[in-house]
Amino acid sequence: MHVPKEKRTHPMKKEFHLLVALLSFSLAMAHGKLSAGETGDTTAGIKPSLELTYQCNSADSATLIAKVFFMRDKEMISLKNAVIAFTATNGNKTVPLVMAIADSTGSAFVKVATSQLPAREGMITYNADFAGSGKYKPAGASLTAKPATLEVSFDIKDSVRYIKVAGTAKDRGGIPVPLAGESVKMYVPSLFRPLPIGEITLDKDGTGKLIFPGTLIGDSLGNITIIAQIEESDVYGNVIARNSIPWAVPRHAIQAERPATEIWTPVAPVWMIITLIFLLTGVWVHYAYAVIQLVRIKRSSKQDSVQNNPHVY
Repeated sequence: MHVPKEKRTHPMKKEFHLLVALLSFSLAMAHGKLSAGETGDTTAGIKPSLELTYQCNSADSATLIAKVFFMRDKEMISLKNAVIAFTATNGNKTVPLVMAIADSTGSAFVKVATSQLPAREGMITYNADFAGSGKYKPAGASLTAKPATLEVSFDIKDSVRYIKVAGTAKDRGGIPVPLAGESVKMYVPSLFRPLPIGEITLDKDGTGKLIFPGTLIGDSLGNITIIAQIEESDVYGNVIARNSIPWAVPRHAIQAERPATEIWTPVAPVWMIITLIFLLTGVWVHYAYAVIQLVRIKRSSKQDSVQNNPHVY
């Protein structure tokens, strides 16, 4: 679903692409000359690639992410300042969305309201097009997905804490129906990427629940954010929802000697301080030993010289 496709010519989009080309030139002049990362490339007629990904959010909105780049010597070169035009279509009607300028990574981000887009049997096709600029040829990509919504809530039953997830999608009449049988992965934020805490499958009512892990570490008040996500669905694409709850272990309650998830703490653990003292002591002892040995070698060489050559002195 997310495999980029070549740009498709459509009679209804000719005038739109002409407008895209004109605005691409003016926006490129306003934001600086189109560049390939921080390195130049003098090759004529470069054919870039464009990848389009999709993430459906709550409140009937979706985020489109287009990345434009080309390969040179097995290295991916991003096209900074490339102007990307986004459209939505149901096969009969094409609606221009917005144009965005790629950042230093070659990525352009757009947030759209899915309820206002043309759909066929609930499915919406999204297009991202780069009209080309100078030596860079045009490129495009598209994907099709059905808008869906996840909702994260919390419940306590028999002293057990649960994370509850409910998923819905609209039918042809615009009425929300349950997302039955969809797999939802659960995460919490961490330093480099979200930390998985479990996975559930939505039942016939579009709901599922997971026992809240009691070892999660939150902020100083115990607040933590739970992330629920449907990933790479053939129908719904990526769907994500978040919610926070003060159920985690407060960060200040963690003892310094206890291993924690963070890589920095205000006070170093005792075992680390002792280890560092031993290491530094060993290093300085070796330095002192080496200096003493050098002094002894020098004195010994002078004594040997005097004994072998008594008339020198």
